[in-house]
Amino acid sequence: MKHTGTSLKQEIADFVRGVWLRPPTAQQVAALCWRRAGEGHEVLLVTTRGRGQWMVPKGWPKTDTPDAEMAGVEAYEEAGARGSVNPDPVGRFHFEKRIGPGTVMECVATVYALEVSGLDPEFPECGQRQVGWFSPGEAAAKVSSPELSELLTRFEP
Repeated sequence: MKHTGTSLKQEIADFVRGVWLRPPTAQQVAALCWRRAGEGHEVLLVTTRGRGQWMVPKGWPKTDTPDAEMAGVEAYEEAGARGSVNPDPVGRFHFEKRIGPGTVMECVATVYALEVSGLDPEFPECGQRQVGWFSPGEAAAKVSSPELSELLTRFEP
């Protein structure tokens, strides 16, 4: 074994701090809201409240509510979207959620497809977010998560 100048004790301490003491990844649910448009489809994005970035509606799961149903609740609260949610997830993506000045939480969102049948003009967060319909390629270019971008590109209803 080659000596690197770092003691075994220090290497173990670094490992414990880096792996065992790392905060767990928080779980969220998300709705990939879509509608038919011509020969294809469009997807709905909303802006985040903090930084105004484009994102799919997402939020925290609840123990007594199925995740797919919760994704539908988030779609309504954040965009006024109503429709039918497929109970089978279409994918997952990782992102960082800002929870305070200079503090971020690692999150992973499980995504459920929601075929939108209507948008309510008044919804709980209507004054706090922008809502927009985009082609899959446009939507993929607007979001910051590479995994979500890929999911939007490959999603086929």
